Amino acid sequence: MNNAQRRPMLTGFAGLPLGEITQCTADDVGVLGVPSEVKTGSRFGTSLAPGALREMAERLDVDLPAKGYDLGNMDLSGDWPGTLMHLVTQMADRQVVPVVLGGNSDVATAVLEALPELTVVATMPHVRRDVAARPANTIWVGLNGEQPVETWDQIRQREMIWRTARQLDEGATDIPHESDCAALWIDLSVVDLGHAAGVVGLNPGGMKPETLVSVIGSMPCSWRAIVITGLAPALDTRGMSELIAIETLVAALRNE
Repeated sequence: MNNAQRRPMLTGFAGLPLGEITQCTADDVGVLGVPSEVKTGSRFGTSLAPGALREMAERLDVDLPAKGYDLGNMDLSGDWPGTLMHLVTQMADRQVVPVVLGGNSDVATAVLEALPELTVVATMPHVRRDVAARPANTIWVGLNGEQPVETWDQIRQREMIWRTARQLDEGATDIPHESDCAALWIDLSVVDLGHAAGVVGLNPGGMKPETLVSVIGSMPCSWRAIVITGLAPALDTRGMSELIAIETLVAALRNE
């Protein structure tokens, strides 16, 4: 694949064969690693996430409930967000589901910009104004902590659906869905710090891992794109953060 870096491996993520976008057919997944790094703050290591997720999936012998190809890692030289948008658009045109392993949140920003009309299901502790401003309403899963007043006003005015981490952990998992298809953004910072130390954003009082997996797995939705961000595997020597990401991804794909 153009603009990709090949890894020295015989098979790709969760046993998928290595391949090119042109080899993908409708309803395949195209797994793409985008190892961008956090630029601010005190917690780093997101550039290691695609490799760590592949290694954990191999170690656990994960059986991905989807067919498709691992497209390798993107080369982040030059205008990589523009290149990523182009690749996501190519996959969408072929009815291939991009599964993008970030990386920092800028990875998700590029993916969503390539799919401007899609509803987004965002699992994250804080509302992002750029996502809330998209044409279609965003569904917010796992909000936690204080949110800016103007952001709440934006959510209420547009009657967006949202659930806090506490509501979900206490069983309020009935999340109405306005669309049959959506893009899924899994920000690992949505998980409580006690369960996921290897994340960029510290989130005491966040979601339990089993709640996240259950909620995503039960959503009656056809995912047109899935992107994972916020994972900093070197900060979690147990590997629990990678495990949570993989279990959530498998749950989402099983519901396809």
